[in-house]
Formats: sequence, structure tokens, C-alpha cells
Amino acid sequence: MSLDKTIRENLNGKYLIIHSNDLEEGINYAIQMKVSQIQLRGIFGRENSDVKIDFKVFEKISTQLKILSLSTIENAINTEGIYFLENLEKLYLDKQKFKIDVSKFPKIEHLGSEYWKGLINLNNTHTLQSLVISKLPNTNLKELSELQKLQIVHIYSSKIEALAGIEMLPIKELLLARNSILEDIQAIKELKSLQKLLIEKCKKITDYTLIDSLKEKVDVRIIK
Repeated sequence: MSLDKTIRENLNGKYLIIHSNDLEEGINYAIQMKVSQIQLRGIFGRENSDVKIDFKVFEKISTQLKILSLSTIENAINTEGIYFLENLEKLYLDKQKFKIDVSKFPKIEHLGSEYWKGLINLNNTHTLQSLVISKLPNTNLKELSELQKLQIVHIYSSKIEALAGIEMLPIKELLLARNSILEDIQAIKELKSLQKLLIEKCKKITDYTLIDSLKEKVDVRIIK
């Protein structure tokens, strides 16, 4: 398959879809077309299943690329090459077979990811302003407590039992969905900047009294 040179557009602007076996050609084309957003997808075609995907090629687009989406990438080598992306602002991740230290992106503002053991140093990613994450293994949110710029938090299908850890953060928007063992939501009343709250299908929450007291100042939606 030859490179798909279609320039598409989403809410983040123009982007290019690249299959990982076309990575270098795709990056060269993105540079040529001045595209700052790439969606990198898995290897196309069984005949290419043994192809090594060398992340050193990211050095070519180190200053231009601002948004990167990674589906699960097989056979990646020199994965530290991803840290060449010094101006990366938004990162969207599926679960990977290699580690990604998100704190090594000095300008990152948004992370959307499924949690896996290789997603490291989230607690030290101090530039983050928004976080969309699923499958967190922790019982609370103390891992987020040092992220003093965090304004938007969406948590899906995680093992959290309590929201402890976010009380002092400047969170404006909080979404909690399908967190089946979440019960203690007392931390919400401490969120002084909160403007929007959605709780969806968190079946163990039974007492919404404190939420009722917020409704004059906060846009609240509860979906049981």
C-alpha cells in the first residue's frame, strides 16, 4: 500500500493518517505539507508484519509536530526517538508494548490514554491542563495531586474508590464514567474552580447530597 496522502481535518486542525510501515515517507510528506498533526496507526498488510518501526525518524519533525495519536504499534525500535517531539502539545495513546514517559514532553498540555504499566511519570507532567484516561489501577487520585495546571479531568472504567488527591487542583470540568467501585466523592466539594460535573453509571455512588449543594454554581449531570 502506498502512503495515503489525504489531508483530513478534525477539531484540532489538519492531520495525516500514517500506517507505521510508511512512517518515514509519511513524516517527510507531513513536513512538505506543513501538517502539525499525525495519526500513526498499525502496520498495514500481513506481508509487512515483521517490519521494524524506527522512532528515530521523529527527529525530522521535532519542532513541527504538535499533536500525535498512536494506536498500538508493533515492532517499534528506538522508541526514545519519540522524545524528539519537543513542541508536542497533545498526545493520544492506545496501550503500547513500550514505555512512554509523558513528563519528557516539555510542552504537553493534553493527554488522552488508556493506562498501562508503561505509561510513566504522569505525576510529574506538570504542564498538563487536561487529562482523559481509562483503566487507572489506583484506588484514589493522589497521583494527580501535583498537577497544578490541570483544569479538565475525564476518568473512565477505572478502579478508583475515592477522589482523594484532586482537592487542591484548579479543575473546571470533571467527568466520571463507568467507574464501578467509586464510592467516595467528597473531594468534589473542595474543587473551588469547578464549573461542569458529569457522573455517569458509577453504580456504587448512592449519596448525591453534596452534589445537590453545588447545583447553583456548577452545571451538574447525573446519569445513573
